[in-house]
Amino acid sequence: MDCEKSDISVVIAYHNREQYIDEAIQSVLAQTLQPLEIIIVNDCSRESSRRYLDRYAGACTIIDLPVNGGPATARNEGIRRARGEFIAFLDDDDIWLPEKLERQFRYMAEHPRCHLVHGALWAFYSDRPDRPDRLWTRDWPGPLALPSAMRQEYSVTPSTILILANVVRALRGFDPRFSPAEDFEFRIRCAAAGYRIESIPEPLVRYRQQSHGSLTEQNWRMILAGLRLCWNHKALYYRVYGVRGIVSFILDRMERWTRNVRYVGGAVRLLLRIIPVKWEVRPGYEEPVQREVSPVAPPAGFVHEE
Repeated sequence: MDCEKSDISVVIAYHNREQYIDEAIQSVLAQTLQPLEIIIVNDCSRESSRRYLDRYAGACTIIDLPVNGGPATARNEGIRRARGEFIAFLDDDDIWLPEKLERQFRYMAEHPRCHLVHGALWAFYSDRPDRPDRLWTRDWPGPLALPSAMRQEYSVTPSTILILANVVRALRGFDPRFSPAEDFEFRIRCAAAGYRIESIPEPLVRYRQQSHGSLTEQNWRMILAGLRLCWNHKALYYRVYGVRGIVSFILDRMERWTRNVRYVGGAVRLLLRIIPVKWEVRPGYEEPVQREVSPVAPPAGFVHEE
């Protein structure tokens, strides 16, 4: 494998973050394994933010969306335009460590049955340099099993992903209906379809957080997205965990995203004392058959179906 070039398309979803995009793009340009292309999808940013991208017109392909559709829509457009055999995603406020692509590309070459690989990350606060970085590990033995993929604690952050392009296209990309939980929903579909998700224990990404914490409005958006996700995959949750699994998913999501919501958080915690979260796989459950990696041609018109 030639470490000076690769067949990787990098897709960056961008929206009004000119204060962070320099660090994101420079972290791609500093990779020890250079990508085939860098695609920036401008998700209908304000005019000044869009003009800021012009400085990267020579190094990147810039795609402008006419309306703001959110990160899922922006990533899907990047997937549709990508020419590489592999696709790596990067949010416009995150930063890759220099060996991110090389480490994952080598892993895929050494594990030919792997369809998607991701890694641990360092969470940091750019507005609070006094706060230390926190290591978020994303490691488990072997491929991610579907029962684990359906639980929140086994997250796969988009900025850490390297995936085969034909796989993400076969899955029809990210579903914007579940924003801001579209990465969680994508992981469930990926595991349910029999694609092999593996992890690298070393941190490969610096993940930006804000010290003010989540806003109440964002908490409610996450709760509603989680409920839509559970309803959409209710048959899958029932097959894996039974009725108790559906209830546990709803309670777990409510507990996570109402901790800072007045009154509601306390009510949920009280309810959890009566009905605790319980993840117990149903007797007789069988994992989806693992798919083989095959170089199938991508569909001619990739569009996510509503």
